[in-house]
Amino acid sequence: MEQQSRVLFCGDAHLKSGAAYLAGVMSHLSISYDYIEMQQKLPDKQLEKGYALIIFSDYPSTNVSDKQMLTLVRLIEAGTSFCMIGGWESFHGLLGFYDRTPLAEALPVRCKTSDDRNNVYQGFVAEVSKDHEIVRELPFHEPPVMCGYNSFAGKDGSEEILRLKRIVIKDGVISLDEKSEPLLVLGRYGQGKTCAIATDFAPHWVGGLVDWGDQRVQSQAPGANAIEVGNYYVQFIGNILRHLIG
Repeated sequence: MEQQSRVLFCGDAHLKSGAAYLAGVMSHLSISYDYIEMQQKLPDKQLEKGYALIIFSDYPSTNVSDKQMLTLVRLIEAGTSFCMIGGWESFHGLLGFYDRTPLAEALPVRCKTSDDRNNVYQGFVAEVSKDHEIVRELPFHEPPVMCGYNSFAGKDGSEEILRLKRIVIKDGVISLDEKSEPLLVLGRYGQGKTCAIATDFAPHWVGGLVDWGDQRVQSQAPGANAIEVGNYYVQFIGNILRHLIG
């Protein structure tokens, strides 16, 4: 893709681990990107490269200097899209702490100020809250089971596209909890599109989402482990990326 459609992807450990999944999907979809490992500080000049979309996924806020954080917020306000994907180093998480940063203002959700992680051993499924191009052609009537997420609340004016409902299995009976929480929330900050995804796109929180589909897709990003995933998983991520890149 052209330079103005390039993505900056930060986090998910490294390309021989969790990052192989999102990087593999972007490679399959011919989306150009730069990648920064979870343990690597954000390089000083990285934000000057004119990205269409910046993604933080399990990328701790301590990797971003105060000056860079303010620059990032200004870029979003000026039209750069931003997406935060769930994980232990996302939102508040265990080591995310984004609720304490200026980026919290730009997110379409309100982060918790304490540990927001939920590891759900019986799993949860997604339900469509609002018709949107991201979900319109996907079979959410046959949803995959995911197993972890960050809790947050949508801000006023945001668009909640998906909610999650926990699965309850008791005495051989399977049901869904009546309570639900946001899973995919969209918003705007100034001219920039914003997105918050409560779960991860890489194991282990991704659960069965990574295999969602009736066909298999194989891909391998440069320098990364090979992946084999479901076609609806690829389509879902692709829909999100295309919406944010515009």
